[in-house]
Amino acid sequence: MPRRTPTLDIATVMVALQGDRTGPTDQATEAMLDATSTLLATYGVRRWSMDDVAERSGLARATVYRRFEGRDELVAAALARDARRFFAAIAEAVAHTESIEDKVVEGFLVALRVVQASVLPTLIDHDGGAALSILTDGASVALGRAALVDRYEALLGQRLEDSERAEAEVVAETVIRIGISFVLIPDSVIDLADDGEARQAVGRLLRPLLRRRS
Repeated sequence: MPRRTPTLDIATVMVALQGDRTGPTDQATEAMLDATSTLLATYGVRRWSMDDVAERSGLARATVYRRFEGRDELVAAALARDARRFFAAIAEAVAHTESIEDKVVEGFLVALRVVQASVLPTLIDHDGGAALSILTDGASVALGRAALVDRYEALLGQRLEDSERAEAEVVAETVIRIGISFVLIPDSVIDLADDGEARQAVGRLLRPLLRRRS
C-alpha cells in the first residue's frame, strides 16, 4: 500500500495548540516532538515515517503510535509546541519595556529571531509548499491578529470598543503581514543581526503605524 502523504493543515495545528498539550509534556512525548521537528527541518513533510520518529527518539514504534495516531497529528503537535514557544518568547521579551510602541518593536524583532531559529526556514528550503501553507493560511494570520489585540487589551486593562478593536485588528494584521514578508524574503537592507540597527530600522517602519493607532 502506498504511503499516504501527510498534510499540513493549520486548523489541525490550532486544535493541537488549544487542546490538551498546552501544559508540560512527558519526556517521551518531548523526544517524539523533537524528532518530528528534526525530520521536518531535514526532509520536509513527506519523506519520513513514524518509524523514523521512533528511531530518532529512541522509542519503540508502538510507543509512538500510542501517543499519536499518525504523522498529521505529530506534525500538528510539533508546530503547536513551536507556536507556544513563539508567544512565550515574545511575552518574556517585552515584559519590561515601557511603552506599547517599544513593546511592539521589541516583540517584532524577537518574533523574527524565534522564527529564524525554528523549523520554518529549513522547511521553506526543503518543502516550500508546506511552509507556504502555514504562512499564507488565513487562519494563521487570524491567530496572530487575535493574540496581538488580546495582548493590547491586557496592557490597557480594558476591553476595546467595537470600533477601536476593528482599528487595532487592522494594525495587528499589518504588523503580522510585514513579519511574514521578512520570513519569506529574508534578504534585506536591514541587518537583523545588528540589534541596534535592527531596532532603529524596525522602529522607523512600525512606529508611524502605531502612533496612528494611539
